[in-house]
Amino acid sequence: MAYPTDTAYGLAVDATNARAVRKLYRLKGRNFHNPIHVIPPTKIWINKLVKLTPAAKRLIDQLMPGPLTLVLPLKASGASWQLLSAGTQTLGIRRPKHKLALDLAMGLGKPITTTSANLSGRPNVYSVSELKQQLPQHIYGHIYALDGGRLPRTKPSTVVSLVDPTPGPSPGQGRGVLSGKTSNHAKILRPGPISETQINKVLG
Repeated sequence: MAYPTDTAYGLAVDATNARAVRKLYRLKGRNFHNPIHVIPPTKIWINKLVKLTPAAKRLIDQLMPGPLTLVLPLKASGASWQLLSAGTQTLGIRRPKHKLALDLAMGLGKPITTTSANLSGRPNVYSVSELKQQLPQHIYGHIYALDGGRLPRTKPSTVVSLVDPTPGPSPGQGRGVLSGKTSNHAKILRPGPISETQINKVLG
């Protein structure tokens, strides 16, 4: 399913379903070595999925929902989580500031994937019409699109790792590439709408 977020449109499958996750990778033409982030429906689910540090809790409480992804040590076990973590033993947690995206996860009652609704390496899409133009018909025909209208063209979410050392790449970044560093061992893997200054203000 394609759905709107507070940045671009995303693609959702049940993140607990390994078969669905594999199908998503193949549909996008995405390398299985690249992780995919998730939207947990509740904070209880966040605790089930990852190991939370005091710094992570502060960022979640003060900057989520919002255009922020936190990469944290993986706690959950199972085939789908190994696929989504791409062998890094970490998982990206996202809580977009968009009611439709959050309602989708809440309605399923399980985490959903939040990878960009595009073919791997292609531009992000900001409307259902852009999605239809980019995807071949044999792929688009298998996707249900939740139309949230045309979104503002903003940067993808800021990705921050709270794993020290960072074990692998963030989606869209090369292995070990860091664009910035904050306090409390937090590393900015991808700059975005939430600035390093905002993150440091929360972390003190």
